[in-house]
Amino acid sequence: MTDSSVETLLRTLNELQRALQAMQTALVEFEGDLLRQASARPEEKQRPAEESGSGLLSISEVCQELGMGKSWVYRRLKSGEIPSIKLGHNIKVERSDLEQYIKRQRYQAPGC
Repeated sequence: MTDSSVETLLRTLNELQRALQAMQTALVEFEGDLLRQASARPEEKQRPAEESGSGLLSISEVCQELGMGKSWVYRRLKSGEIPSIKLGHNIKVERSDLEQYIKRQRYQAPGC
């Protein structure tokens, strides 16, 4: 390979990487928009966690509760910020753990 062909290859790879990052960002935003639209629709009245069983939430339910996309939620699960439970091939989050995570995110202005 010549120096010019290596430079062309590197430049093309960099452009592809930027395009993939832009596509990932667009997909995450699109997913968030879909979740917000779904949560804005009138739904059946849901029973409180105490009445609905164990209080375990699916990833989709966590996304809906937080109004965030799956990629964002999976990053928080992987980092351990949001504790999770793996049952077979399914990842679940205890409602109480999610509520504690939300409380930890509360912003307090300095000096308050």
